[in-house]
Amino acid sequence: MKIQLLLIVCGVIVEIKSYRILGVFPMNSKSHNNMFDPLMKGLAKRGHKIDVVSHFELKNPPDNYKTIINLHGTRQDLTNNVSVEFASQIGHDPIIHIATTYGNDFCDLMALEKMQKFIKNPPHHYDLIITEAFSSSCYIGLGYVLKAPVITVSTLLDFSWVSEAIGNPSSTAFATNVFMNKAFISTFFERLQSTFVHHITRFRFQRLTEKRQTEAMRKYLDPNMPNVRIVERSVALMFTNYHHSLYGPKPFTTAVIPIAGIHAEQNDDEFTPELKQWMDKSTRGVVYFSLGSMILIESLPSDILLAFYASFSKLAPIKVLMKVANRDKLLPGLPDNVMTSSWIPQVPVLRHNNTKVFITHGGLMGTLEALYYGVPLIGLPFFSDQLPNMEIYVKKNMAIRLDKNAINEKKITEALNSILTDPKYKNSAKLESLLFRDRPMSILDTANFWVEYVIRNGPNALRSPAIDLHWWQVELLDVYAFMLFSATIIITLIALFVKKILQMVLKKFSNPQNSKKNQ
Repeated sequence: MKIQLLLIVCGVIVEIKSYRILGVFPMNSKSHNNMFDPLMKGLAKRGHKIDVVSHFELKNPPDNYKTIINLHGTRQDLTNNVSVEFASQIGHDPIIHIATTYGNDFCDLMALEKMQKFIKNPPHHYDLIITEAFSSSCYIGLGYVLKAPVITVSTLLDFSWVSEAIGNPSSTAFATNVFMNKAFISTFFERLQSTFVHHITRFRFQRLTEKRQTEAMRKYLDPNMPNVRIVERSVALMFTNYHHSLYGPKPFTTAVIPIAGIHAEQNDDEFTPELKQWMDKSTRGVVYFSLGSMILIESLPSDILLAFYASFSKLAPIKVLMKVANRDKLLPGLPDNVMTSSWIPQVPVLRHNNTKVFITHGGLMGTLEALYYGVPLIGLPFFSDQLPNMEIYVKKNMAIRLDKNAINEKKITEALNSILTDPKYKNSAKLESLLFRDRPMSILDTANFWVEYVIRNGPNALRSPAIDLHWWQVELLDVYAFMLFSATIIITLIALFVKKILQMVLKKFSNPQNSKKNQ
């Protein structure tokens, strides 16, 4: 009887702590989704009931995890579908692509029949909604119609418009902007550039999205929806892909929680038996080469591909594992020590003892995985955060960067030989891995605590007062202007008073009659 009572009590406790959470992720980028999946699966492992709207349906989800709307096929697939040339073009002006192609256009997914059925007749009451903090702020509006607090997830460095919406300090004096293409700020002109880029990108993004996304919410969610800029400010908390050991200390409002590395910590991918055997037998070492889930290695210019071929052939008996979506599009002449595959479980490869170096485009998700498992890098960045990411790893002595515009066989070979023979790169990677993983609790436990905190205490428990101020008020420009104006008035009055006194004294001593009277 006592045992039964105890089981009932335990069941009640578990039920009380089990919440129903909706995840809505309209971005069809596999790399972005690599952060959402472990977060949502991790919350399911903690006993919460998870419903997800996504382009990427899990193959073997936990029992309490369900993809209620599969968006796959509703947008052009980005996985293994971006050429090197197109990636370089995006880098010229990424704001337009982010705001329109990957922002406004994704709001129209709410027009889908299956989305409208869900919005108008949700199957459950949700205790919390989780969506991405990037470009489609219209989905934050689901919190209004479903009457639930909203948590956002930033898979990249915090964007200026995202930081402002949640009241986070911009810190442009020392914290780099993702659009600056550099990781460190040290001079006056770099501080000037950082501040300029921060405000210009925020202004451009808001100008390109405000009308379009507000109209989308009023059309697809509720005709009485407020402006999207107001909707953005309703976010209760934001998880960010940030850690101080990588980017340095930075002030955060209480509503911003860093969980960088959760995708590496919670990854449960496994080798195929064939790849596991190949990795285990490669005892002389493995060089892993991948340009992420989007950029195609086979689209590299012919001279660069041939340069890699020539360099890889010199590595034998060291082997090379290369992610290639379509081997038929590769140039002929691939060395015998190179193995290619259209799909490679990246975390198991980076975790394997035989992996010696990771040749990467420098995307945040992949480099964080390498950092988590202490693997040195050779970077071939193309655009956006890839450039500052690689700059950081180079400064930490765990990477060498190659310039995509000046790459040749000699530079590739020199980089590989340096990483493979100089122990400083591996030692630095191990040290940085220890720093990155040194935390008071697991990343998933951190995320779970704050999810439950928001549900328990409501959407305004962590709200920053800065949200209700204009950016120039947060930066105290009005205060400094008033102080300068006041100081100018006071100095002017003092100057006029002194001038008047001097004029009176000079007039007194310059008047002959006054002088005679005094005699």
